[in-house]
Parts: sequence; structure tokens; C-alpha cells
Amino acid sequence: MSRRFVAAAGFLACLTIAAGSEIVAARAPAQVLLAQAQPAPAQPQNVEANIASLHQRLQITPAQQPQFNAVANVMRENARAEASAPAQPAANATAVDDLRAFIRYSEVELAGYRRLLPALEALYATLSPVQRRTADAVFREGPGG
Repeated sequence: MSRRFVAAAGFLACLTIAAGSEIVAARAPAQVLLAQAQPAPAQPQNVEANIASLHQRLQITPAQQPQFNAVANVMRENARAEASAPAQPAANATAVDDLRAFIRYSEVELAGYRRLLPALEALYATLSPVQRRTADAVFREGPGG
């Protein structure tokens, strides 16, 4: 898996988490093992802060606002979905239960990425070359720059 893809996936995950580090900290041990294999991105406090930061960094124009609003709405929807998804199994769970919980949570994340892609593509199509370079850099850096 390429480093750029991992950074982009981490950034998108970051964009979809509403409860911030509480969900990440509560994840199952299987996720801890996977996180050790990848650089751990800094998690934002909430999705609204991510939306505001993305808006500012991309310098969204009034003409681009409808496409940005679509991205922001998907980000909020994804955050709600992830916040309601069970992040970890019961305390007495087995390793198998732990892995199942990780898979269920990952499926929620993947569904969120799939919902975000069309909105992000539509926004990206409206960006100027300078904004596109900024967006590319933001996704390459991952959360926390």
C-alpha cells in the first residue's frame, strides 16, 4: 500500500470522526496492532473543526460553497455513523470477537469513504490549480499537517 494512499485514508478517516480521540482510544486491540503498522495521524476534536479547517485551507470561494457544503454534509453524516458504530467488543471478548468488531467498524469507515468520494470529486473539479495543489498537499500530509 502506498504511503500517499495511507496518508489520504488516514486523513479521510480523520474527517469522518466526530467524537475525536475518544473513539480511536476505545478501538479494539486489533486496531492497535494495525495502527502500529501505519503512522498514527493526529485526531481532531470534532468534525466541525475539520470542516472549518478544510474550508480555510482550501480558501473556498462563494461559487464553490455548494460543492463544499456537500462534502461537509457527508463528513457530518460519516461522523454520526462512526460515532454510533460499536468501536470495541465487550470487556470479556475473545481475540476473534475483537477482530470482528474491528471489521464491523472498518466497514462503517469504508462506507463513509464511498459516500465522500463523489462529493469530493465534485468539489475538486471546481478548485483552481492552486487550490488543487493545496488539497493534494492536505491529503498527502494527513491530519495535523
